[in-house]
Amino acid sequence: MKTTKQLAAFFLSVVLICMTVPQKAHADWFDPLTIHFLDVGQADCILVKAPNGQTMLIDGGDEHDAEEIITYLKREGVTQLDIVVATHPHHDHIGSLDDVIREFPVSVLYMPNLPYDTKYYHDLFRVINEKQIPVDRAKAGVNFKMGFSVKVEMLAPKGSYYKHINDYSAVIKIKHGKKTFLLMADAGAEEEKEILSRGGYKADVIKLGHHGANTGTTMEFLKKVKAKTAVISVGRNNPYQFPSKEVLYRLDNRNMTVYRTDQLGAIIATSNGKKIMFRTNVLH
Repeated sequence: MKTTKQLAAFFLSVVLICMTVPQKAHADWFDPLTIHFLDVGQADCILVKAPNGQTMLIDGGDEHDAEEIITYLKREGVTQLDIVVATHPHHDHIGSLDDVIREFPVSVLYMPNLPYDTKYYHDLFRVINEKQIPVDRAKAGVNFKMGFSVKVEMLAPKGSYYKHINDYSAVIKIKHGKKTFLLMADAGAEEEKEILSRGGYKADVIKLGHHGANTGTTMEFLKKVKAKTAVISVGRNNPYQFPSKEVLYRLDNRNMTVYRTDQLGAIIATSNGKKIMFRTNVLH
């Protein structure tokens, strides 16, 4: 028969366990989320590292960016990619994604329903088939969590047909505690209107669509999103003269803080759920 002391010790241990479990879950809320906007020139590549250790890679740069992306991911301690998103099939978003996903185990890959007859698209699917990576459709309404504190939702695309390929872009909202990031891929004005019609788009940080081109980032969209900070993934001395003067004027008019990869190199945002801090990694 257990003694009174043994029983008391047993019940005390149960109480301590019950107190510890929710405290750990609550603490995770304030563990850091980091979002890395890689400097891949006139292209897009974003690494998301959740507090629970899960990773998400959004796009894979252009044709010759594989080595740089893979080196960056390994330097960040990435050994596998839990989620990969190919926002749309243009070369400056999937150009090196085949080589990147060949290097790391991938749990699931999201992409819009848009077959595209290019070498880059076929190369990507060749590796997807070789590695038997599950592919899900990127579309409005897709949502999932990365651990306790990070909620991911796709706000677009909602429709099945768009005039411009950029408007098929998977637009992703990431919420961590009280802070929210809105990643626009190459979304233009048409997709912005679609997002505004559905709600749930307010954010603290916005990664501008289409490298700051005047095809989107309308004043109406900026006013309703209410972001205080903009990130622009854009190449140095690019022939398109992105970001456009019109878009930069709108950002200035809104008194937004602007971070550009062509000026600052990789841009790393760190959120603790209450505040977002930025640092840069100039490699040129």
